[in-house]
This record gives sequence, C-alpha cells and structure tokens, in this order.
Amino acid sequence: MFFSLPGLVLLVVQILCAVHAGRTGRPFFWIYIILFVPMLGMLAYVAVEILPELVRGRTARRAATGMGRVLDPGRQLREAERRLAMTPTTENKAAVAEAYLASGRAAEAAALFQETLVGVHATDPSLMLGLARAYFAERRFAEVVELLDALKAANPEYHSPEGHLIYARSLEEQGKTEAALHEYAALERYYPGQEARCRYALLLEKTGAHREAERLFRDICQAIEMGPRHQRRDQREWYDIARRAVAS
Repeated sequence: MFFSLPGLVLLVVQILCAVHAGRTGRPFFWIYIILFVPMLGMLAYVAVEILPELVRGRTARRAATGMGRVLDPGRQLREAERRLAMTPTTENKAAVAEAYLASGRAAEAAALFQETLVGVHATDPSLMLGLARAYFAERRFAEVVELLDALKAANPEYHSPEGHLIYARSLEEQGKTEAALHEYAALERYYPGQEARCRYALLLEKTGAHREAERLFRDICQAIEMGPRHQRRDQREWYDIARRAVAS
C-alpha cells in the first residue's frame, strides 16, 4: 500500500503527537483522540497541550483553556489539587477553591476559602470575595452581606464590581428592597455590561416604578444594539429580557 506525500506527512505528524502525549504524561485519552480522529484530534491536542507551552499571550491561553474545559472539564481541578498536595500554600488553596466553585462544589470552596483567611491573609480582599462568592452560590445571603461589609471595612480602597453585584443581589434575595435598589443605582453607573442595569430595572418594575424601569430597559437595548457586534452575543440574556420588557 502506498501513501501520497501529504498522507505520509499526516501519518508522521500523527505518530509524533501520539508519542509526545505518551512521553509527556498527558491523559491517555489524547492518544485515542489523535489516532482515531486524526486531523481534528491533532489540532485539538496542539491547541490545548502544545500552544500554551509555546505561546504565553493572554488570548492564546484563554482560547486553549476554553477548549481544554470542553475536552477535559476536570483537568483544571485535578491540576490545582495536584499543586496543592505538593505545596499547600494559600495561593494553591485559593486556586483549588476557585476550581471547586467553577465545578459547582460551593460548600467545599467555602471551606477552603475559610482556611485561607488566617494570619496575614485574614482580611485579604480577594480571598474574602472568593468566600462571599461561595456563600452566594450556597444561597447564604445574610452571610454574604456580613462578609462583604467586613471586607469593605478592612479594605476601604478595594473595589469590585462583581462583589458589589452579589452584595446587591443578596440584599434583594433577603427582601431588603430599598437597600438593594440603592446598591443597584450605584452599580448601574459603572458595572461593565448590562447585568446590573437589567437587574435594577427588574426590581424597579417589581416595586411599581414602571416608567423608570422602561427607561432603563430601552437604554439597555440601545446600548447593545449600537455597540460592537460581539456585545449582543455576550449580553444576549440581558438584551432579550430588556427587549421583551419594552415590547410588553
């Protein structure tokens, strides 16, 4: 049986990728993907496993990470746990806690974040915010508010749009409508994207402030329609909510 030159080159590259995967300790499933889905398998292997080692640009890392999550969703957590087992630092504990949170394991994330908030890290704002996010995922809304108040008291110069949003949402979930409206009003002036503004409009509508809510919904639609094309894709959920509200 004879191979054409392109076919021979493809076969050699396929073998090289499979050998590389085996020798470098990559997960065994890569060898199957490379061998049985030749072209796509090799492209995926290069994008996920090879490029991140060769290219350190932020965009490349983000693209490779996204593809890696699709092909091997537990990889990030396994790697974080391995680093933590080797070196139990605060940074590595926080990385595992973030991976737990991304995997829907909020209780485990909260427990690990709590372990990091000791000594010199007792009031670290990023760790406190991580714990607040874990509490929010567990629907422990009163504790979210208490913790974020403590974060602000200990770090008055620290600002986080994400933290501010879960603070406002936690107030709303507890039925503290006036306080939530106050926070949403502050948020909608600087929060990136349209989520905070849309949640503010929804709460205004719920309280009977229909005219103000409609104005915000119209502003959301206009901002997304006049913005870059990718914005409508990224903000699709909030655009659809606002458009339905304006049409009703």
